[in-house]
Amino acid sequence: MAKRNYLNIEDGDFRLTFADAKQTVKNIESIFVARASWFSIPKPMPIALLKQEYLHLCPDMEVMFPGVAEKMMRPAILRQLGFPVNADGMVHWSE
Repeated sequence: MAKRNYLNIEDGDFRLTFADAKQTVKNIESIFVARASWFSIPKPMPIALLKQEYLHLCPDMEVMFPGVAEKMMRPAILRQLGFPVNADGMVHWSE
């Protein structure tokens, strides 16, 4: 994985702290890795599926922080975290 900058992750009214950004990246990476097959790069996935998988990984998140998962899955936030998002809303693994 490339070195990432976890500072100043924000889009409009939403901002991630350094610790939250770092943990979010770890969680998204684990989702991609879990869906990959041996010796292959994880395949892109739609933002909606990534959000669903994220909430499955962190089931209490929506209860404790309503709406935050939706804000974290904004294309601008995902790009700042180092995950390319194309025009069709597909999130890609980044090396």
